[in-house]
Amino acid sequence: MKHLDNVSEVTLVSENIFPVTAPPFSGYIKVAGGTIADMGPGAPEPDAHVIDVGDNMIIPGLIDLHIHGYCGFDASSPDPNAVSALAKHLPRIGTTSFLPTIGAMPVEQIEQSIMLVRDLMANQTCAHDSQPSFAGAEVLGLHMEGPFLNPEKKGAMREEYLLKPSAELIARWLKLGKGAINRVTLAPELNGAQDVISLLVDAGVTVAAGHTMAGYQEALDSISRGIKIATHMYNAMRGFHHREPGIVGAVLTDPRVWAELICDGIHVHPAALLVVVHCKGPGRVCLVSDALAPAGLPPGTYSSLGHEVTVDEQGRTYLPDGSLAGSTATLLDGVRNMVRWTGRGLNQILPMATINPARLAGVSQTKGSLAPGKDADLVVIDDEYNVVFSMVRGKIIENTGKSS
Repeated sequence: MKHLDNVSEVTLVSENIFPVTAPPFSGYIKVAGGTIADMGPGAPEPDAHVIDVGDNMIIPGLIDLHIHGYCGFDASSPDPNAVSALAKHLPRIGTTSFLPTIGAMPVEQIEQSIMLVRDLMANQTCAHDSQPSFAGAEVLGLHMEGPFLNPEKKGAMREEYLLKPSAELIARWLKLGKGAINRVTLAPELNGAQDVISLLVDAGVTVAAGHTMAGYQEALDSISRGIKIATHMYNAMRGFHHREPGIVGAVLTDPRVWAELICDGIHVHPAALLVVVHCKGPGRVCLVSDALAPAGLPPGTYSSLGHEVTVDEQGRTYLPDGSLAGSTATLLDGVRNMVRWTGRGLNQILPMATINPARLAGVSQTKGSLAPGKDADLVVIDDEYNVVFSMVRGKIIENTGKSS
């Protein structure tokens, strides 16, 4: 579908609409002023500006809580336009809002990223109030994956930039961000981490455990303190053992904490994904891409997270020593994989990439599902999970190629 018109009011008609919080149905969605004005089964009202997508599916826009980059654009880049350029590409792969994610970097570079995201979010707010043309995924805040990580589980992080947890630094960054920091991933077993967790929780920031060697009891204590989710479950964390279940065991058995999963078929075996879904239930799982800047680019050697990384023909991204270094899959790829691997219907898997991350990011009142009054963030996909077009706050953004 090409040359779609952007008008202030438009009605989408489809045989397959997936609201997420209600059963799928055949019908219409009326969009006006950037929000969903009405929706329901049957035919739209006469004289509506209609886009009929036939048997293509309409799903809520996907929300990626952990993405470093895509198509060559890196959220950690000092380029002030990198995050906004990343945002412009994401709707074409089905992601309509996201947390740009930075890794461990020099303190001055971290603070630059905080200010860049802060200012970008302020500009978004002003733009939304005046209803301009809006051509990119919405930035919901910054995800800081570090620098308070355990060197034993550094993964692709540069060890020289890892720091001991510091309440003083966090207080400074919270003040600098003015609400722009949405999530921080840290290793809860490090000295000083508990004070940092308490400070972040009091500020309304989601705290995640990741790149960690935490034991079972340490993990439980941190969950009680306020840890809400495990970053890329299984990866870069102490493994499960029957005499010391570690953080994996704590996450699988404690209903208070969520699990984040990379579903590219490379980072986690499908059977291990099924264990998480079985233990946590679909309501406590979030799918993420953990995509790096080379995602969406041909196989080759690139720079990402301060390293030289290689992307092979299978989409595997690795460091010179062979360690995995993030993903090249899209969040929509993860949804498709989970449908195939679990045997569950799309309507059962979609919450893991829509309403669940919306709840964790604190935006479930406006995003994550299709309902009157919510933002008109949605994606039209075919039966092979290719994006036909996306809509962000009522602005139609066409795909220029396949989403996978």
